[in-house]
Amino acid sequence: MQSAPTTFSPPSGRALVPREHGAYGQLAMPLLTALAIGRPGLASVTLSASVVLAFVAHESLLVVLGQRGKRALGTDGPRARRLLGLLGSLSALSGALGIALAPAAARWALLLPAALALAVGWLVLRRLEKTAAGEMVVAAALSSCGLAVALAGGASLASSTACFFTWVLAFVAATLAVQVVLIRARSKGRSDPGRRYAAIVATVLAGAFAAVPLAGLPGAAPLALAPSALLSAAVCLSRFSPKRLRELGWAMVGSSVLTMALLVAGLR
Repeated sequence: MQSAPTTFSPPSGRALVPREHGAYGQLAMPLLTALAIGRPGLASVTLSASVVLAFVAHESLLVVLGQRGKRALGTDGPRARRLLGLLGSLSALSGALGIALAPAAARWALLLPAALALAVGWLVLRRLEKTAAGEMVVAAALSSCGLAVALAGGASLASSTACFFTWVLAFVAATLAVQVVLIRARSKGRSDPGRRYAAIVATVLAGAFAAVPLAGLPGAAPLALAPSALLSAAVCLSRFSPKRLRELGWAMVGSSVLTMALLVAGLR
C-alpha cells in the first residue's frame, strides 16, 4: 500500500514589524514627550495611535513594494497585503478621529509629518533611506509626529516646537556618531570624518544655546539636547569599535531617556 502523498507547506515567514530598531526610539521618545508636556486627551491619544499603527504598517508596505526582496514578497506578500489593509484602515480611522477632535494648530502641524512622509517615500523608492542624509530625514519625519500630538494635548506652540527641534537635532547627532563608526570600519581606518562630525555636533549644540536669548527658544531645549550631543561628539572623537555598536545603541537609549526627562521637567 502506498502512503498518501505529503504536501509541502512553506514556512510561515517572519513577523511583519519594522526591522530598523533605532526607528522605534525615534518615534516613541518624541511621542511620549509630547504626551507628557501636555494634558493627554482623546485627540492626542488617537493621533498617537494613528502614527504608531502607520509605523507598524511600514514593514508590510516594504514587503508589498518588493523592497525586502523577491523571496519575502513571495513568502509574505499575501499576509503583508492583509496586514497592510488592516493597519492602514485602523490608522486612517484613528487619525480621522484625532483630526476631528484636535485644535486648529494641531491640524496645521500635521502638514509637517505629511510632507516629510512624502520625502521618506521618495527615499524608499530610490533606496536611499539608509544613507546618512536619508536616515536624518526619516528621524525628522518620526520626530515631527510629536508636534501635532503635543499641540492636541494643549501644550504651547513654543514648547511643542522646542521638543520637535530638540529631538531632530538629538537624532541627527546620533546618526553622525554611528556613521563615523561605520565609515571607519568600511574604509579600514583610511577615512575618518570623526573630527568634522564632532565639530558639526558641537556647532549644533552651541547654536541651540545661542537661540535661547536670540530666538526665544526655551532654555530646557539646549539643556535636554546636551546629553545626546555630548555622547555623539565623544563617539566621533574616540576610536569606538564597530563591535560595540550594541553598547552604543543602549548608551543612546539612555541619553534619549535623559533628554526626555529634561524636556518634560523644563516644559511641562
